[in-house]
Amino acid sequence: MPAIRHSSKRKPPPDGFEDIENDLIIFSNKMKDAQNKPPPSGPRHQAQWEIFQISHQRSRYVYELYYEKEAISKKLYDWLLKNGYADAMLIAKWKKQGYEKVSFRLSFLLRIHTDTI
Repeated sequence: MPAIRHSSKRKPPPDGFEDIENDLIIFSNKMKDAQNKPPPSGPRHQAQWEIFQISHQRSRYVYELYYEKEAISKKLYDWLLKNGYADAMLIAKWKKQGYEKVSFRLSFLLRIHTDTI
């Protein structure tokens, strides 16, 4: 059985969290709406697509704030990862050399391919 977390033992968020808290609340509300929505009448795995998409958007938001815009501190970034606001494994893939180029080329090729069909 997992340990019970008490709010009294939880550390308060580091400085700068107030600046991004509204955006994270918006992602949280989108996630709740997606989870409460009735499943579509298609394959069962498609029901999770919107949830994965919102999770990726939230992780991408945190990634861009820390690595591209440098708008948040290392302490806040680590706190966000530890408390589940972003997916650390997904961000690790985005940090790899050449990921953006590969992602862009694949999406570009897919767009060309679907346009010619």
